[in-house]
Amino acid sequence: MKYDVIIVGSGLGGLQCAYIMSREGFKVCLIEKNKQLGGCLQTFKRKGSVFDTGMHYIGSVEDGQLLHKFLKYFRLCGKLKIRKMDTNAYEIIRLGDREFSFANGYDHFSEKLLSYFPGESEAVRNYVAKMQEVSRSVDLLNMDTLPGKRPGYFNYFSTGFNDYLDSLTGNRELKSLLTGNSPLYAGVRDRTPLYTPMIINSTYVDSAYRFVDGGSQVSDLLSGGIVENGGTIMRNARVTKFLFSSGLMKSVVINDSEELSAKWFISNIHPKAMLSLMENAPVRPAYQKRIASIDDTYGMFSLYLAMKENSFEYINSHYYIYRTDDVWHGDRIAPGRWPESYMMHFSPGSKNEKYTGSVIVTAYMNWNEVSPWENTWIEQRGDDYIDFKTGRAEKLLEVVANDFPGIRGKIKSYYTSTPLTYRDYTGTFRGSVYGLQKDFNSPLKTLIIPRTKVPNLFLTGQNTNVHGVVGVTIGSVLTCGEMLGTQYVLDKIRNA
Repeated sequence: MKYDVIIVGSGLGGLQCAYIMSREGFKVCLIEKNKQLGGCLQTFKRKGSVFDTGMHYIGSVEDGQLLHKFLKYFRLCGKLKIRKMDTNAYEIIRLGDREFSFANGYDHFSEKLLSYFPGESEAVRNYVAKMQEVSRSVDLLNMDTLPGKRPGYFNYFSTGFNDYLDSLTGNRELKSLLTGNSPLYAGVRDRTPLYTPMIINSTYVDSAYRFVDGGSQVSDLLSGGIVENGGTIMRNARVTKFLFSSGLMKSVVINDSEELSAKWFISNIHPKAMLSLMENAPVRPAYQKRIASIDDTYGMFSLYLAMKENSFEYINSHYYIYRTDDVWHGDRIAPGRWPESYMMHFSPGSKNEKYTGSVIVTAYMNWNEVSPWENTWIEQRGDDYIDFKTGRAEKLLEVVANDFPGIRGKIKSYYTSTPLTYRDYTGTFRGSVYGLQKDFNSPLKTLIIPRTKVPNLFLTGQNTNVHGVVGVTIGSVLTCGEMLGTQYVLDKIRNA
């Protein structure tokens, strides 16, 4: 079968690229190894409770904000079931005994910070100005001319976020607060570039919303649009080989049997996984070594709490709770001290606005803790793995019950996932929660662009720009722009 475009992997970036290309009239085939589409947008249900596996809340979705025009182009406006989070406290961060909150709107955000740190007006003003500056650098829809080969936002990749905070203030608690939502980007003190947290934070300062009944509605709507546009979606189809001829990619092999060819190919899978599928690829060893040498972000242990009916009131804020003075500790979890921090999400449902049926608690977890079972598959890991997960769940639940008194008695049942689970369902290397680790010390090495060394093979997804809905959406536009022309794609989105 010959297509114009074959896209491997149905994460958000793959879905968006398939939608853009199929809407332009190209014959598109989107290939997914699992039954459920969506990558990090996947949800699952247990005993009436709906759980998100990755996408917990989105930002910048209101009219005039960064993501809104894109949502309109993808025909998602008015169709997504979302609930606006507390505008006075969309995120709540506990640092020891003190609790802080972030508010929507740049002025409101600043006022909140100054209420906690009245002597830090200059630092707060400069921080907010920098956040707006970085946000403008990626607002492609409002640029008169597109950035060149070295866009303005590249400078923010070569500056460390922690170094920037040190230049703003000597107030340790303020710096910890501004880094308090670092689990959103797997922050590492001596690696995380200024660009990543600033882009993510600016979108939520604009506005913050949760998905009602789960984030898989995004993949459902996009996949429906792809099919309406004439595209093909293959599920339960594992790509086992990328094949090449005369310097170009010519086809993919599905399940070691069926071969599909195309003019263009887009990979929405982890770059390291992609390289492992290449057979006689016209790719220099230096490129392969560069990709292989980039570290991955760390993984997470998730505890999914199915709550008893009408027992636990819905909380319209996202919590980040620290039992340590070091909010950058994620990449070096101390043995015997886990969990030193966790984040907590409360899922809104359409049937009951007052109470939640689903609570998700997530804490850092290193790969080496689950590596004894790395050669096993879901539901086939053995009793020792189950005992490991149960032990971790009870330890995390003990901490949560101390912070939220009475919650244990309101739990109907709980479920767990580890980096192994994440690896097997989303295809990320070693279950890394956000893919490749961006490093301001080596921006050229760790910043992956859509174009590869193979002229008709392109990359998309969280590894090519920044993870999250805004980052991946911008990345998908840049990827399709390699084939259609970026200005052409942006004009289509502007005029949608």
